[in-house]
Amino acid sequence: MLERWNPTVKAFTVLVCVILLSFEYLVSLNLLVLAVCLLLLVFCSRVSLKKIGVILLPACVAAFGLFVMGLYYARGGSTQIVDMSSLSAMPYSVRAAMSQNLYTALQLATRLLAYAGLGILFALSTEGDFFIASLLHQCHLPPKFAYGILAAFHLMPGMAREYAQVRTAFAVRGLKMGPLSMKPVFTMLVNSVRWSESIAMAMESKGFCGEAPRTYYTVPRVHWYDLAIAALMVGGVVLGMLFLNL
Repeated sequence: MLERWNPTVKAFTVLVCVILLSFEYLVSLNLLVLAVCLLLLVFCSRVSLKKIGVILLPACVAAFGLFVMGLYYARGGSTQIVDMSSLSAMPYSVRAAMSQNLYTALQLATRLLAYAGLGILFALSTEGDFFIASLLHQCHLPPKFAYGILAAFHLMPGMAREYAQVRTAFAVRGLKMGPLSMKPVFTMLVNSVRWSESIAMAMESKGFCGEAPRTYYTVPRVHWYDLAIAALMVGGVVLGMLFLNL
């Protein structure tokens, strides 16, 4: 179902939810948004659990880093200050966890996870070609930019293969390269420029023109259920802001 959701409506819905979350510091709301996004991906899309976990793992690591930073270095938390002078014999980590910084750390970490959940919801349930076609028809993106983005998008797998082949060629010749060596990257970019020129000439030879009227193989449309899902998501965030803040 998420794959059928109009990508433009989905993108604006995610953007509005992100903006709304930026005005609140509710840990419960952030966790609720993350849980809803994950449940939608699991039960309403074709995305595998493994793929969700692999992409969510870096966000969890970053959230843990923000949690530790907020726990030890935050100032001016949202909770009442506790006098810790009588607990000076306890380890600093225990005293920090009992101080006002704990809630601030949870706010930072859960907000990042909520943003990650919304981003993953959009990225994993949206096909690149369908998204560009939606921008072309719903947002009136000029065809030159739309087809240029599509050409670059489909060129990326070829660039990855070219990079691997260049590294193999250097290894066969006995040239040692580190993981951050720029030699294979430079060769890959030179070949990519040649490919882009060939693609441009091919489009021109086929009569491509951004201003001329044309027909389209795929024409995305905005249906009632696209707007209904958007209203439910935005309305849910607004209701969470109102009732969880009481």
